[in-house]
Amino acid sequence: MLAFTHLSFVFFFLLSFCASVMRSSPVTMADIDIEADSQVLGVIAIARHGDRFRYFQNPDTYKGGPTETTALGEVESHQLGSILRSEYLSPTSPSYIDGMRSDLVDNRELKVLVKNGGEGTVIFDSAIALLQGLFPPTPNNKITLANGTEVLAPLGGYQYIPVETVEPSNDRSLESWTDCPAFEKHIKEFYASDEFKQKEKDAQSFFHAVKDFVFDIPTTLKNAWNLYDFINSQLTHNQTYAYRLPPTLIETARGLADFHENGVFSDKESGGIGNIAGRTILHTILKSLERVAFNDDPLQFELIETGYQPFISLFHELEIVKENPDLQAIPNFASAFVIELRRGSPPDVRDFLRFRFKNGTGKGFKTLYVYGTHADIPLTEFIYKAKGGEIANNRQWAEVCAGNSVTLTEQFMDEVSYAAKHQTVSTITLALVAFIGLYVIRSVFFRAAKVTGEKIRNVRGRNVRLEGEEVLNVEVMTAQVLPDEKIRRI
Repeated sequence: MLAFTHLSFVFFFLLSFCASVMRSSPVTMADIDIEADSQVLGVIAIARHGDRFRYFQNPDTYKGGPTETTALGEVESHQLGSILRSEYLSPTSPSYIDGMRSDLVDNRELKVLVKNGGEGTVIFDSAIALLQGLFPPTPNNKITLANGTEVLAPLGGYQYIPVETVEPSNDRSLESWTDCPAFEKHIKEFYASDEFKQKEKDAQSFFHAVKDFVFDIPTTLKNAWNLYDFINSQLTHNQTYAYRLPPTLIETARGLADFHENGVFSDKESGGIGNIAGRTILHTILKSLERVAFNDDPLQFELIETGYQPFISLFHELEIVKENPDLQAIPNFASAFVIELRRGSPPDVRDFLRFRFKNGTGKGFKTLYVYGTHADIPLTEFIYKAKGGEIANNRQWAEVCAGNSVTLTEQFMDEVSYAAKHQTVSTITLALVAFIGLYVIRSVFFRAAKVTGEKIRNVRGRNVRLEGEEVLNVEVMTAQVLPDEKIRRI
């Protein structure tokens, strides 16, 4: 009976997968250069916030302290928004998103998610500044009243764009590394590694030299992030400090911070706990790609404003760092990782993905390749490979953080639940066909059992129930599971 249940799950999953493929154009086996003139259907942009004042992070738990955005940070984010506009909303650009309105924002075509966690309002402020650059004020943002009066929106036609904040208290998709026991264990193991100890030994001369420039901050490799962030913030905003600081110290501090953060927010294996920051945001990416790929969904541009942590984890989880070792580092302020959904050129008109990265506002976009490929990857292939590492909801996050593995059945049921709410009529039709197929398989199964003399009782069997409430084995003070009604699918 257990084998039959697993077979049913696999059968339904295959049909659901076929349904997602059918929403795209027919698949051909032509091997052509799809990077030449493919058409951009939509974009998912993951952006890091702009400059802010010093941000302290506990090196053991990664809980952050208070900080504030700066005018420089808002300018950087606004500039990034303008760059994204010229790249994807300008009809003369080769990467123009086909059919997307670029003068006045259509809120059905644009979705904005903003991390609202340890950094406070910094990321929200950066998102607003970026959107001002993406959709600047325009004199076309006006209406004419019934009496003939023409009214222009404030600030010269400012465009007000809805923003959805994502709080870790009810949605772990954008800040999954805090209050996570398994991740804290991963951090401790990194600190105890021979590589870490050797690196700290080699850096003793730096720690001695920098002591007079960081005041009461502990000068240890474990505290490398806080050392670098303090020095960098003072160097940017304190002229007296900038005049006194020896020029080589900031470079060494940055190198040690890159080593530290890359070790914390990465894992040797795809799907490892070290990649948790990338694995939770990966689910958001996959669901958004499904929306953009579906012709009847108007979504064409999604902005995810966040911190630096998901960048490092995603670059590892998607195996980008294997050919780009320079990305094993903290991305600069106002960096952007862009995923383009493209329609291939005839005769191969499948949907493909192109990945591009811009490290801060001073450099151009660089094309990256995932999972060892050297060209744009088919959407269906990417989904197939990425599914194994994603963390799809708060319940799975809690299980992972408790050190438990998520079962195939749980993940399957979550996918079915999502499909029931969001999929098309054709998908639902295929689901019905799946259940009919299951009935046929069941009939064959029972007939074969009778032939071999097996005695099969009630198909449903008997459910074994334990006394008391079912609880998840998670530390209550660290990784709590929210009630179902408070868990929003991510």
